[in-house]
Amino acid sequence: MSDAVRLSGAARARLEEAAGSKGEAGLELGRLTTIGCGGPAAFFIEADSTAHLEAILASASDQGLPWFLLGRGSNLLVADEGWPGIVIRLTGALKKCSREGERLDCGAGITLSRAAAAALDAGLSGLEPLAGIPGSVGGAVAMNAGAFGAAIGDLVQSVEICLGGETAVLDHDGLEFGYRSARLPAGGVVARAMLKLKPAKAAQISNLMSMFSGRRASSQPVGGRTCGSVFKNPPGEKSAGELLELAGCKGERSGGAIVSPAHANFIVNEGGAKAADVLDLMNICRRRVHESFGVVLEPEVRLLGGAGLDPLR
Repeated sequence: MSDAVRLSGAARARLEEAAGSKGEAGLELGRLTTIGCGGPAAFFIEADSTAHLEAILASASDQGLPWFLLGRGSNLLVADEGWPGIVIRLTGALKKCSREGERLDCGAGITLSRAAAAALDAGLSGLEPLAGIPGSVGGAVAMNAGAFGAAIGDLVQSVEICLGGETAVLDHDGLEFGYRSARLPAGGVVARAMLKLKPAKAAQISNLMSMFSGRRASSQPVGGRTCGSVFKNPPGEKSAGELLELAGCKGERSGGAIVSPAHANFIVNEGGAKAADVLDLMNICRRRVHESFGVVLEPEVRLLGGAGLDPLR
């Protein structure tokens, strides 16, 4: 990471004062992503409450510093050279959830698996299809994550959004959920989400979770280091995975990365993969599908830093 992206001591001190805790310069972000590759952030800091999150965002804005909110890092590819900005991760109260009648009040930093486990303990059903998605609730809301025909937007009653140092509450309709998208205010960050679930017996919920877990294990590289589904499903009858398989992408390699033999829309870090290896495979796969079918696959994985994908011609 070049000297040009290092923060001054004064800038770091202001961010730490806002957070009420120490941060870390140059933290390797690959350690915090599910695919396990990527370079450092200029500065990394955690927010353990909505108030501290508001203060950090306000401080970054006042200083003109770019920032990125990191959840579980499950749909994220960080460039090998890193990213010249502030990376914020939620912790403390923002990684917990509680039951309110038939609703689950979730901090945005809690993982979907932990939220689903809490719902099971509370006798609330609805999160079972999403329990195996390796992401946070906040990230899931921001991209309307889904699996097996369900999406988290179907469950969201309202969200608490931090924006410009203030907090607002948006209801379901105001978020305009779509396929892998939600309409958040520009610069807005999900701090909490209220999920509307349904009462059910624990055995029923547990059986559904086991069923979806088995379906996931039979068709995806569960246990491998991946960034989740690489591309969004395009319009039409065939999914991204089907198009990639038909284009002969399964098993394609670049460095330490491979297109999963189990599911062509997953790229696995087999050990020592660089972000450049993953990006190279994304470009190869995307180009093959375009040449074979005239379909332009759009990335589902978020690219942080670097040059991005090659243009298709």
